[in-house]
Amino acid sequence: MAVKHIAWMSMLFSISNCTPTPSVNAPQAGNFSSAYSSEDGADKNIDGSGASRSKKGAADASDATAVDLVAGPVGNASALQELIKTDAASNGGQSVIYVTIDHLSKDGQQNETMDVVRKGLVKVLNSVSMAPSIVNLQAIDAGKTVYRVNLADFKQAGALGRIKSAAYAQDNVSTVGNATVIKGDWLVYALSRPEVYDPIMKLPQLGRMLDAQLGVDYSKAKYINAEQSEVAFGGRVLARVPIELGGKSGGYYWRSYDFVRDDVKQRGFRDPASIRTTQIPEFVAGEFFFSLPNGLQGYYLTGFGDQHRYDVPAFGAGGISPGVASDSRRPQDGLTRCVGGKKPCGIVINGESCMTCHASGINFPTSVAGTNNTTMDEMTKLINQDRARFATALQEMGIDPNAAEPIYGTLNAFRARSGVTDKRVQASEVSGLTGR
Repeated sequence: MAVKHIAWMSMLFSISNCTPTPSVNAPQAGNFSSAYSSEDGADKNIDGSGASRSKKGAADASDATAVDLVAGPVGNASALQELIKTDAASNGGQSVIYVTIDHLSKDGQQNETMDVVRKGLVKVLNSVSMAPSIVNLQAIDAGKTVYRVNLADFKQAGALGRIKSAAYAQDNVSTVGNATVIKGDWLVYALSRPEVYDPIMKLPQLGRMLDAQLGVDYSKAKYINAEQSEVAFGGRVLARVPIELGGKSGGYYWRSYDFVRDDVKQRGFRDPASIRTTQIPEFVAGEFFFSLPNGLQGYYLTGFGDQHRYDVPAFGAGGISPGVASDSRRPQDGLTRCVGGKKPCGIVINGESCMTCHASGINFPTSVAGTNNTTMDEMTKLINQDRARFATALQEMGIDPNAAEPIYGTLNAFRARSGVTDKRVQASEVSGLTGR
């Protein structure tokens, strides 16, 4: 199937578990309550560092491994601006931007926050990429604080307008000569907002439209039933279908069917094909994630009735039903009804929640209640295969698959620097709202 310029989306949450995963190897089948269980890791956010991560400063956002700081001085602002002007005179263009991180140095020295943001930048740009392989970033200065980025290299030549429309752009996007200059920590924030992510990934209006665009053949689907989840309040059915989009081989498509009503859940456990198309009163939401051509993942969310959403319903439809899911890494949203009782928590949003939850790609489900059209042994092998594909892409970007998730660390850095809380309110179908 030819690669199409569409939303290479993905289910935001873990496949059933956002618990930090210490390695790319899976536990053996039937042992999903050990290293990946909710009991020993759910409150460690995504990097295994402890529940206080969201309240700590950004500088320690990569404490999972030792950091080798970049050598070289951090140039002063005026010198860097002249460097950008000179470089842009020869290398500029409509899809070229200059991404800077020198503002994260308070003393002219390199620091760990800057290293985290470098990794967050390369990961988020490749997470919105339609290119067949990983694109690494090249600095134009000795201190690696200014990067020339051609969005066309990521097959996102037309994305700049949408990026500039993101919240807080006025404080983080400037013009130097003829060059567009963007602060790197904010760019990670902007690209992980559903208001930017979903449009530039060209996500369709219905889940079934995504299936058609990706060429999903449900005759090849294999299913896992899960009674519990780290992110969803009710049980879920998880479906996997192999797909090929060009680029790296071994592509995959996963989606969840997240339930509110127990009778619908039991029907799904017995006959997953019967819940592929549901009516709004059945209250079945969906989280989708699938392999990008470069080895990373794309994300997509649906609410009740198969409609595309920027977020997952955190509250009931018209007060009739309870919500579907929550994100423990967004305590700033102030929700008190939280999965696992881990409050405060936040709204699951496409982009950020998906990228930070799926730190190692596919996450292992907990509380497995059976399978359809497969065995748990086979599903374990497939999950390991999918995780290995993702881990290879991380390594190609210079990111240790076992280290702290850098997009999450970069978002913490931006919020700490700017004072932005990014408190959100639940969206209606399709369009999202950002609280300021």
